[in-house]
Amino acid sequence: MRAHLLTDVSGVLTSQQVGLPYRDARVPGPVDVIPVRHFWVGRPRCDELPDPADLGKVMLVTLSGEVTVGDGAAVAVTSHPGEVLVIDVGTPHSLQFHWQPETWVLLAITEPWVPPRDVEQVRRLGPDRRGRPLMTWVHDDLGMSRSQPIRWPFPLTTVPPVSEWARSNGAFVTRRDYGTEAFDEGRWHNGPRPQIGVTLNGRALNETGDGTVTEPRTGDLAFFDDVEGGGHVTRGLGDRWMLFVTVADESLRQVRER
Repeated sequence: MRAHLLTDVSGVLTSQQVGLPYRDARVPGPVDVIPVRHFWVGRPRCDELPDPADLGKVMLVTLSGEVTVGDGAAVAVTSHPGEVLVIDVGTPHSLQFHWQPETWVLLAITEPWVPPRDVEQVRRLGPDRRGRPLMTWVHDDLGMSRSQPIRWPFPLTTVPPVSEWARSNGAFVTRRDYGTEAFDEGRWHNGPRPQIGVTLNGRALNETGDGTVTEPRTGDLAFFDDVEGGGHVTRGLGDRWMLFVTVADESLRQVRER
């Protein structure tokens, strides 16, 4: 799990590795540490990505595949599953993106924010999932939680206008080191709010009341929508980092079983 900040000053692109603001997964805290306002998930063609200079501050999370971003000359950063690029450029057409068609990304538009300069040492657990990330909808069904695949309600290969992206009240990152011997016991709980959870590092077992168990790995995501009912249990493994993006309204209520 790494994060890079790409900025340009007077048209000169610079890159530096940064950290992510995080809290212990067991400690409640604000949900808008990263001020995300819109987000979208898909596998677009890299030559069809909107120009970040037109979008404002952009956060790109690689879910699968490999993303390379640079100026075509001195600067090039490659992002792997679970890694984050914070892009803050004002010069039009200053960035070039390269990835294969099977690459999946999460794009988020944020208000101005500054990633911390401290870089954490992170222990990786492999292997990462190949191809399409695991995308799960966890929801309540008459008091019992269920897990099922998401039918994502937005186009997957063509990036729609930002006005059509899902809306958010903010995002935050959690971290907890569960060790590498075995999955911990976990506890049953409800999602505190509708939110997307993206695994940036580590692994887990998520169990819902219907008996379904999924095993998210780096780059996988779940829409936790079980704010009522029996809830779900998460059993972690490894140095587990999670990015949670709140869902502000009914943006994702139309997800359905594939």
